[in-house]
Amino acid sequence: MLLSIDKLKLANSNKVRLSEASLEEFIRNTCDYFENLNLDSEKINPYDAVDVVSALAAFQEYFESIAVWERLALNALNALQNGIKRSLFDKIASFSGITHIAFAINDLAFIAPKVAPFLNGINELLLKNLTAYLSISKVDGFYSEGNFEVIKGLSGPLSYLLTFNNNAHIEDVVDQIIDVLVKRSCDISILNHKVLGWHYYPSAIEKEFMTEIPENGVVNYGLSHGMAGPLVVLSMAYNKGVRKEGLIEAIKKLISEYMEAHYYINDIAYWPSRITFEQYVGLESRYKSQTQMSWCYGSIAILRSLYISGVLISDNKTEQFALKELLKIAEMNLSDYMLNQIIVCHGLAGTAAIVNAMYLDTGIRQFLDRAVEMIEICAKTNIKQFFEDENRFALEYNVTSRARLHNHLEGYNGVLQTTLSILKGIYTRNDKRLLIVT
Repeated sequence: MLLSIDKLKLANSNKVRLSEASLEEFIRNTCDYFENLNLDSEKINPYDAVDVVSALAAFQEYFESIAVWERLALNALNALQNGIKRSLFDKIASFSGITHIAFAINDLAFIAPKVAPFLNGINELLLKNLTAYLSISKVDGFYSEGNFEVIKGLSGPLSYLLTFNNNAHIEDVVDQIIDVLVKRSCDISILNHKVLGWHYYPSAIEKEFMTEIPENGVVNYGLSHGMAGPLVVLSMAYNKGVRKEGLIEAIKKLISEYMEAHYYINDIAYWPSRITFEQYVGLESRYKSQTQMSWCYGSIAILRSLYISGVLISDNKTEQFALKELLKIAEMNLSDYMLNQIIVCHGLAGTAAIVNAMYLDTGIRQFLDRAVEMIEICAKTNIKQFFEDENRFALEYNVTSRARLHNHLEGYNGVLQTTLSILKGIYTRNDKRLLIVT
């Protein structure tokens, strides 16, 4: 047995108290995950390796043998280095990119200081890539792309770099990113209509998930690909003492946009997820409906973003609005969340991480109770059942299954890490990468 069952049982904090049956299943599933990893660790691909590093950092204290843990970590690091040498990773992205690697290695460095030189190299590579990327910000078309978001855009690297202090090179790159995002906040004109500067034309990858292609672009309110990412990271910068021209105005303008765009169904606040230019300017009607309470596009993540921003810039009105609406969501029926999967991106695990963060911030018990209710379901789902459920979901909705064992955002890895963090009553570095904590 790679992991200590007795130590894992102690992860169940007095405040959480997962049911004994669910805890046993979580422990069994966790052990199965790492046994699978142990069998395949020498063949792990670079894309999976980054989230394996994250999982190893999260579960290190539960390993029976530190030598086994070190061997698994070394295999994952070797796979990562191979992927970097082969230029497999996106140059800046915080999901499947260099920022993603930086977050994971930063985690590892806390418990394995020997990897600090590797982390320094990753940080230098990230800064080099960002400098090159930002150098084209004056090129036509740069501000018409969705390059501000957290998945592939600048919000992810900015959130990572803001964790560092007293580094002139990092501070210079941070300033450049903030300048780009502040400029992005300025209104633009399209077909003689005033539109938010956050308007963009979807990438080829995003278009693959659209039923109709918006010729005149879109406005995106979500956290994963939308304006909520810049709202959080700009607020983080302001809270850290950055006082660049236009920064606080950009933050307040984003808050105002969200306050104007929300609507209520059954006394629950919702936002449009991604709307077309025509819908935004009123040439076509906006379809107002209930949407999933998910991390990627759900109003629960948008409200968490507003709450964070309100706290960071001392905007009590926004903070209290978000808290009130989030509490109503925590008390609604779980079935009304419309979550059909247990993954982080648009499933129970990601939403549980959000309400857990709200509990840790406020101490309000309803948030913790809802988080525990969701991880009870996650804990009972073993690896085999996970893939069966994901494949059935893909067939039902006629989409390609994206489920992977080691992926944090859409795989089993993220479910285990999220469940553990809620059991322990802590935030994780992945929560920061997801922009649900700062």
